[in-house]
Amino acid sequence: MPDAANATSRVNARILRDESNGHARQGSEFPEAIKKPEITAACGTDSPFGTGLANLPLHVGCAQSPASKTIFPHGGARNSANRTSDYLTPKKAQKLIEAAHRAIQIGRPLNRHITIHWEAAGLSDREAMQATTAFLKYLREWLRGDTAYLWVRENGEGKGSHVHILAHVPRGKAMSGAISQRWIRRCTGKPYQRDLIHTRKVRGSDHPDSLLYTENFGTVFSYDLKGAEPSVTMALGREHKPGGTIIGKRCGTSRNIGGD
Repeated sequence: MPDAANATSRVNARILRDESNGHARQGSEFPEAIKKPEITAACGTDSPFGTGLANLPLHVGCAQSPASKTIFPHGGARNSANRTSDYLTPKKAQKLIEAAHRAIQIGRPLNRHITIHWEAAGLSDREAMQATTAFLKYLREWLRGDTAYLWVRENGEGKGSHVHILAHVPRGKAMSGAISQRWIRRCTGKPYQRDLIHTRKVRGSDHPDSLLYTENFGTVFSYDLKGAEPSVTMALGREHKPGGTIIGKRCGTSRNIGGD
């Protein structure tokens, strides 16, 4: 997602609503209590960041490109449930890039961007990891295993603990507001509150080999990696933004695209 200072087009993430005839109904923006100065999701084609990602040695938008192992050659220690981290290491960022490429190779391009605000639901950061795991379980069950996804957790100032998920949702499947809200209630054990979950389809994802998808996916993906080590964000052409301290795992993927 482009930063407010750089973007020529600002598009807020929409609340997940019932989809009819394949088109999602427009929802409202983030409430002021959890909105940050930068926009939370965008899929426009006029952002400079998508091109930055597409020009890395690993071309995410091209299914035949080889997965490079040397974009970010060094990494960090693995996260455990009791370990904290303040940013994504280059090794973790590389893993996510390779997972996004692999999703295209297996015919499941990541076409849906989901953000869930766990702190706004009253969860601590440690509880947020458990809730994220539960949400992904419900997603897999709903899709009957026909999916691929990656996720990045952040604990930034203003929003608190939240997670960004890029997932593949097959054609013919519509994530209605009723479904997502039921998942959130099960994950938190609390009544659903408005604006806890936001989602948007990545434009061009019906044609994952197209420049449209490459640029739009790059915009969203580089936004999710904005809290990575500065060497990573520099390579992506994005300004580094602190992602806050996270307890436990900071990112992950489905097994079929990353073995996580």
